[in-house]
Amino acid sequence: MSIYGKLTKKHLLQNKKRTILTLLGMILSISLITSIGTFLISFQQYSIHKTKSDNGSYHVKINHANHQLLKRLQVNPQIKKAGVLSKETYFLKDGEKLVLKTIDQEVFSLLPFHAIKEQNHQGIIIEKWVFADLKKRYNTEKSITLKDKEGKSHILQVHKIVDNHQNFRDEQGLEGFIVKKTVTEQKNIEIFLEVDEHANFQEVYRQLLNDVPKENIELNHPLIGVMFSEETPDATSIYKSPIYILPIGIVVIATFAFIFNMFQISITERIRDIALLRTVGATKRQIKKMTVYEMGIYGLISIPVGLILGIFGFWIILSLYQLFFQETEISLFYFPMVLSPGVLLLSSFIGLFALIISGLLPLKIANRASPLDFLRRTGSHRVLSARRMNRFLKNVVGIETVMAIRNIFRNRLRSFIIIFSLGFSMFLFIAFSSFVMMMIKSDIRDQINGDFRIVLHQSETLPKALWADLERIPEIKEKYIHYASVPVKLNLPISNLSQTEADNIYASNIDGKEFYSAFSNVSPITVENERFLTNRLIAGSINKKRMLLDHGIIYAKGKGSKSLMKVGDQVFIQTKSEENNDYGPMRMVKVSGIIELGQSENELLSYPEIIPSTPTVNGMSLYLKNEKDMKKVSKKLEEITANNPNLEIVNVVENQRNATSLETQIQILLYGFVIVIAFIGILNIINTTIMNIILRRREYATLQAIGMSIKSVRNMVIKEGLLFGLISGGIGMAAAGFIELLLALNGAPLEWMESLKIYFLAFLVLIFICNISALVSSHMLKNTQWTDKFRNE
Repeated sequence: MSIYGKLTKKHLLQNKKRTILTLLGMILSISLITSIGTFLISFQQYSIHKTKSDNGSYHVKINHANHQLLKRLQVNPQIKKAGVLSKETYFLKDGEKLVLKTIDQEVFSLLPFHAIKEQNHQGIIIEKWVFADLKKRYNTEKSITLKDKEGKSHILQVHKIVDNHQNFRDEQGLEGFIVKKTVTEQKNIEIFLEVDEHANFQEVYRQLLNDVPKENIELNHPLIGVMFSEETPDATSIYKSPIYILPIGIVVIATFAFIFNMFQISITERIRDIALLRTVGATKRQIKKMTVYEMGIYGLISIPVGLILGIFGFWIILSLYQLFFQETEISLFYFPMVLSPGVLLLSSFIGLFALIISGLLPLKIANRASPLDFLRRTGSHRVLSARRMNRFLKNVVGIETVMAIRNIFRNRLRSFIIIFSLGFSMFLFIAFSSFVMMMIKSDIRDQINGDFRIVLHQSETLPKALWADLERIPEIKEKYIHYASVPVKLNLPISNLSQTEADNIYASNIDGKEFYSAFSNVSPITVENERFLTNRLIAGSINKKRMLLDHGIIYAKGKGSKSLMKVGDQVFIQTKSEENNDYGPMRMVKVSGIIELGQSENELLSYPEIIPSTPTVNGMSLYLKNEKDMKKVSKKLEEITANNPNLEIVNVVENQRNATSLETQIQILLYGFVIVIAFIGILNIINTTIMNIILRRREYATLQAIGMSIKSVRNMVIKEGLLFGLISGGIGMAAAGFIELLLALNGAPLEWMESLKIYFLAFLVLIFICNISALVSSHMLKNTQWTDKFRNE
């Protein structure tokens, strides 16, 4: 080991606290970058796997294709798989049609088949609802007898029964699949394509458009969105989102600032030693080797430990999460950890690059000056220059505060980095806390969706058999049918608005009265929904005879929203035509009643005789008498809807609980990130104040020589830390307030008193942290003999 290496090693051992603090900051930064990168890669791989399981592994489906196109696609190097599907219509015993789809092995691997039961080595694959329907009709479970168009009978064994999936069906009729090695059909086939993960999807899509009409191409948007980083024709990858880029960028900036400060402190402390070495013959190159040796020691320790700690820390987070939270369909951390060499290399490169820049830049600045200049002085004289202090500030806040302000402006870049990291941490804390308060106030059950919802994939008139089956479930308290709505343009009386609102809105004159325009939707009132709506009346009444005479409507006000109408208001409406997409003639209606629903938007309800509409059903909401009956009702609903592929059961309460659990998990993740960023910012405050103490030793000695006590000098350092807190807190609160103001202007419900409490609490916490940080760094002033600084000159 050379003499310069020994000197560097000796310096690191003599300053153990500084060395440990530097290693701690670097390890923390590298481990955080590694954890975030590992999380993103693991979550992306899990998202791809789950999306393939839910939507299939194909990226593109081509309709009305032929075998010539298939051959061209099979030799395309950017296409990983290309499979074929053909259709043929068969008939059951009672004449019911069954579409038999013949697929090859490639298509079988690309479609999301999830087998429930497998009973033969080969044969037909059918969905669960088809199996239930055939069993009910023909009492058959193992084989199906079909007739082709020529009347020839075919007996097919049931190979697999798979979960119901909307992607399998082109229509609502009976369908089945049979797998063959080759599909003999030459024309009017469907081709399923899986694009290579390293291919350029835009280029593949453009090539397809040259051979296939756009209307014959169907894209698997969910899978394309998670697999390809570039923008696709109709989908964009979320992994280029600022939500993913911003955290890594903040950590990288904080890492650079921290390591730069530490090396600047280290070189500043040894600046006289460096000058002495230069005077006895050491060259700049040899001094540079000392710094490189120091960087090597830090890098060899911090980078491997940071990588290991980042991986191990993320594994602990996954394990604790899976221990405390149950797995749901929208769980955040229920996925296997994926170790990516790219993430490890990127984290190592960021740490190494930060070391090089942070170590060589201060050394370059130190090498610019003459060694004799460093031997004559140890500190900066800028603060005690001939510039006059502002007498007003000195008289109002005192000499200590004035000097603290000047110290902040002495190194603006370093001060900016500290203020940015602390201000951004405070902004994130306020934003996340406000988000938490909004979620706490949300009522899970107070929604129009009820406890269960039956979704109709394709709208249809009310299924009478389904409604009768629901009537026979005693655990259901109420039912509400969601009908297709008709868009309308409203002309509402301006007298219902406040003076401020009326002054900022365009008004039109109708029959001598002022009205303003708004847009809404009208849904039909039916016999099935009358009781449900009557129970939610807050004003007026629902009386069909009277409403028909008065041309009455019911105004459904969203929960928590302002009412735009009152009972008795005369409103002019225009319904939108489906044919030409224009609004029809104006007609007058009267508000007969107001109800309040647990929804966000306002809408209108009316009998079809008043405002014509087709009562097609989109879904149904079910409300239970007791939440304890959830499992029992869920089982009954599955039995009722088993034979109808158009129906899907949604457990609204369970989904809301899962969403709330996911929100809690996200909060823990985000608050953890904020705490780490704030901790790095605090270390930067300590480093900066220590740096200022080291740089201004002569200045502090001069201040003490002219009568300033050690206590006053410490107060100046502490006030400098408090000023960092005040400036950062002000900027953080201003940014958060601006965002909240934008949300309020866009109609978001905000509780300003709750927000003010969060602002006040966050500001107090930040001031306390900055004060503690300044106290820690100012502690070194106690044991310093300032008169020795003059002797050293």
